[in-house]
Amino acid sequence: MTDVLQVVVSTATVGSALALVALGFGVVFAATGVVNFAQGPLLVVAGYGAYALTRAGLPVVAAFPLVVVGTAAAGAVVELVALRPLRRGTMPADVGAVLTTFAAGLVAVDLVRLLVDASPHRLPPLVGSVAGWEAGRVAGVAVTPADVLVVVVTLAVVAGADVTQRRTAAGRALRAVAEDREAAALVGVNPRAVVTVAFAAAGALAALAAVLLAPRSFVRLENGLLLGLQGFVAAVLGGLGSARGALAGGYAVAAVSAVARTASPTGARYEYLLVFLLFLAVLAVRPTGLLGERGERLEKA
Repeated sequence: MTDVLQVVVSTATVGSALALVALGFGVVFAATGVVNFAQGPLLVVAGYGAYALTRAGLPVVAAFPLVVVGTAAAGAVVELVALRPLRRGTMPADVGAVLTTFAAGLVAVDLVRLLVDASPHRLPPLVGSVAGWEAGRVAGVAVTPADVLVVVVTLAVVAGADVTQRRTAAGRALRAVAEDREAAALVGVNPRAVVTVAFAAAGALAALAAVLLAPRSFVRLENGLLLGLQGFVAAVLGGLGSARGALAGGYAVAAVSAVARTASPTGARYEYLLVFLLFLAVLAVRPTGLLGERGERLEKA
């Protein structure tokens, strides 16, 4: 029972953070049709930004909104320097974005290394207690308010994103710009503004994931690669561009990893292998992902 509950808690918390990262990938893809490989490094920017502010004496609750705004701005800068110049070149944007966003991510991580440091750090939780409850144990598994917070925030953000994508003018503008920038501009949509907002939203989502997950894990430079790669797998697994798919993919990746680590002392050595086997198996049956619709819509068009 302890092992089962440990898997459930790990899946819920880590999976929620991965869902936020995956949603960041999906928001940019929904607006541009390209994959933003700077999404993982933005986690590093947010995590070390929060650490630097708390080291300077700012409470984590006060540092949190500043980090979200700052990382959103960093996301917008990625669009400005890594994607926008491709519109003026001859290389296809989806190909060039793989190179330029990846390079922008490397630059961001190196700037963090130079301006803050390269050591791992643990951030304090945003919520220490709820109505006097600080922590509990269920069948030997620790559950804290920080664990509950990351799940609740993720579910709320994904629900809001899903409603925005499906039922609002902003969601229609995102899809219109991705489908045909020129046609979107003709009906009054500003494609440049839509894309910039999408990158900024992806940065804010990375900040949410980094700060909410930090109490369970250290803030590390390696998170840009590890969590970024897992978030990308979750996004594609669930369906790029789908908010619900990001949630499903995040929980699927986290569940496989948690089961691998819990089932055997050496299971951690195989968790990434199992994640990628799941990834390949799902895409072989459903290339658009578990809840993806974009690919089917394009084929019909």
